[in-house]
Amino acid sequence: MAWNIGLLCIKTELNKVDDILDVFYKSEEGLHFEDVTSFLMEDALGVGEQQPWIIIVDTQGRFINDVSFPLQLSKQYKVKTFWISEKLIYRDYYFDFLKKGGLKSEVVGIDEGLKYLNSKGIQAIDEWGETIIFQIIENEIFNRKITKYGTSLNEIEYLKYEL
Repeated sequence: MAWNIGLLCIKTELNKVDDILDVFYKSEEGLHFEDVTSFLMEDALGVGEQQPWIIIVDTQGRFINDVSFPLQLSKQYKVKTFWISEKLIYRDYYFDFLKKGGLKSEVVGIDEGLKYLNSKGIQAIDEWGETIIFQIIENEIFNRKITKYGTSLNEIEYLKYEL
């Protein structure tokens, strides 16, 4: 399966999602990761919670291709984005005591992904972009170092938000 899915992760409470996604409305509950990563989502977003993070799944990668929304959000919240793809991308945005807003760091591609894992003391499961980005997500969002295939994103229940 070829992935190509964006994740927008915002450090906030679930009750803030309606304000953040102001042009979207909640239409369905109780979805699983395979549901919100399906092409059947079309323009809709999947929204899940892994405290303290809200995870927004976008099959169109809008927050990856256009960084203006994550940049704007990073003025109010801690934000991280992930592109689950063979051409992986991980972006971490500033939101700390000294600086709010702006791109803090970026990991693009397999080589940089492997360097990231190595810098965190994580053994790469393989050299596929999708596997590497899942390992980065596990470390950054779930605070776990996985050593086998799979993702904690499967353990979350999602809401569907439509335009």
